[in-house]
Amino acid sequence: MSFFEFLPSLISYFLCGLTIIHVLVDGRENRVQRLLMILALFFYGTLLELIGIVTGNHYYATEAVMLFGVIPLSITLAWIGIIYSVMIIGERLRLSLWLCILTSTSLALSLDWGMDPIAVELGFWTWVFEGGEYFGIPGFNFYGWFFIPICFMVTYGLKWDKENKKLQLLTISEIDGVDSLARKLYTCFLVVPMGLGLLFIVGLINLIPIVYNMPFIVLIIWEILTIVGTSGILIWKRENLKNNRWLDMIPPSILLYIGCNYAVFGFIIGRFDLGLHMLLTEIPLLLTFIFTLRKKRE
Repeated sequence: MSFFEFLPSLISYFLCGLTIIHVLVDGRENRVQRLLMILALFFYGTLLELIGIVTGNHYYATEAVMLFGVIPLSITLAWIGIIYSVMIIGERLRLSLWLCILTSTSLALSLDWGMDPIAVELGFWTWVFEGGEYFGIPGFNFYGWFFIPICFMVTYGLKWDKENKKLQLLTISEIDGVDSLARKLYTCFLVVPMGLGLLFIVGLINLIPIVYNMPFIVLIIWEILTIVGTSGILIWKRENLKNNRWLDMIPPSILLYIGCNYAVFGFIIGRFDLGLHMLLTEIPLLLTFIFTLRKKRE
């Protein structure tokens, strides 16, 4: 394996390391809970990839460390960095709960609109599905990317309100403030199966042919709405992204680095169209980084 082929794996390991640093520093009030959160993300990412491979949707190129012999470790580590980062950024925007969830998952989707075509061109992964309208990629891939972060965020934040006898969703900070064994056990044993179960339920919509392989024009409109809508929310709430500490720069840096890295790969292999496309789809990631660069006044 050449260095160029191994480079994406090294990048995933490095970015996951930055994620852990953020967890340890930002989650110092309840580090155990925050560490259990990314451990749940690890199993969540691994199992959803395993399901995708077993069902015959796609397969990965072999790299140095493979989970179950078919999943590159770097892919699961990338899921940790991406989902954790968009969750942290979404919370810092101080939006209403569901708008926060929508913005967080839209940030992840903004990354994938440009990243997936380049990764496929490089052979990092291959879609078994033939006839995908979007650079050979089936529409259900983007449907999945939209709901994968949502299902994890919803199940991780769930709490039963005994007083009002109803379910409620907690933020990451609120969960960090619940230093209880019950919450830790819930994170260890229930978040992943419940998240995957919820993902399976919403995934049933993929049985509808027009959703399974969305027309090109629908995907392009969805892509534009993702980029424009997410950028608009970031501009609207930009003051909330000003950094208080150096570690506030870690989540936006992780996302922007992944996007820029794939853009460079696109240019290196001579696919300038894909490289430019990646630069356009990562506009929300660039805005997040720029707005977070600004220092909050005391």
